[in-house]
Amino acid sequence: MKKFFITSVCALSLLACGTGEKPEEARNAAPETQAASTSMTESQVFAYILGQEYGLPPYLNMPPRIGEMLDLDAMVQGIVDNESFLSKPGWELQVSPDEQKSLEARYEQIAKDREALGENARPVVLAGPITGGKVVLADTTAPIVKYSYLQGVQIDLEFAGMKRAFGEPFEVHYFIMGLREGVLGAMDPSFKKSVPEETLKAVNARFVQRMEKIRKEQRGQ
Repeated sequence: MKKFFITSVCALSLLACGTGEKPEEARNAAPETQAASTSMTESQVFAYILGQEYGLPPYLNMPPRIGEMLDLDAMVQGIVDNESFLSKPGWELQVSPDEQKSLEARYEQIAKDREALGENARPVVLAGPITGGKVVLADTTAPIVKYSYLQGVQIDLEFAGMKRAFGEPFEVHYFIMGLREGVLGAMDPSFKKSVPEETLKAVNARFVQRMEKIRKEQRGQ
């Protein structure tokens, strides 16, 4: 089984592209990240872990591939909107299926072109400020913002899959908190997360054991 937990060392080493946002400004844009871990249930802590597990890889690994940093606010909006899309009949995402395909094709080609250029590829374009606000997409919205939104939609689908696997309604608020704090921690090693590392490791280990038990039971049916 895949180990959910991502170490801070991995996150920091991958953030070689930098960011245009000062850590203290980003921290102020996400006040919910200051929640006390003592008030969180194990289910909420695991949702937090999943936010880092599914959110950090695209946020940290994508920029060198496509030449631009992702927009964190747009990613979070994609998560929020996809939660509504999955639970509310008739709800529509801000990016249509056709536009999703177009964005995927656009950035896949960009990634191929950058790989071919190697060291001659242009430096990574930094993202704008992290505001923590709602993102409304329009025809004039930059493609990278729409693509960031799509990344949020996709990681929320993975989150939904974990809900089904465990049969537990993990809370999206803590999933987003894990993503935000993971990013802030990667930007600033001194950033104090809401949940201590030892708690994350302990809770993660218990949920790994739960999944192993679930899979054994499924194989026995």
